[in-house]
Amino acid sequence: MRRLSRALGLAALVGAALWAPATAAGGPATTVLRLDGIGPLHLGMTRTAAVATGWLASRSPGCPLSGTPPITYRFTGAKAPRAIKGSAEFVGDRLSTLSFTGGVRTSTGVTVGRTTAARMVARYRAAGFTASARFESTFQGTFVRVRRHGRDVVGGFADSSVVTIVAIPVVPVCE
Repeated sequence: MRRLSRALGLAALVGAALWAPATAAGGPATTVLRLDGIGPLHLGMTRTAAVATGWLASRSPGCPLSGTPPITYRFTGAKAPRAIKGSAEFVGDRLSTLSFTGGVRTSTGVTVGRTTAARMVARYRAAGFTASARFESTFQGTFVRVRRHGRDVVGGFADSSVVTIVAIPVVPVCE
């Protein structure tokens, strides 16, 4: 009986570790970024529906580099996980881009602020995606481009050795 209770205790401990939110070396928990969105948000949803989730607040005009600037919101809504740092862009009243500078990791294990550009490319290639990295002297950093079936699905930017921005489907130039 004593062996059984130890085994159950060990199983409970392992189970708790597996179900606990991922943390970054004692830092805040991270939220998993999907290819189509995060939490209740998904690409293509209307701005009204996205704001109604409670994850978005702090509306502002987006970057005016090309044509009509997008409408941008920050992840500062009452229901948004506190660790998430980033923004959501809406073009034509539809959610077009989600970009993050903290508090997220991808399903392949890429974590903002901890994963290198080369490692991000390797992880996505191992998962069956087409991935590449290219240094851009204009921005003094490396852009990572991840594609599936010819479409951009995830982007990243590393300003030194680590990825500082992860976005779906691509990293906004003004970010």
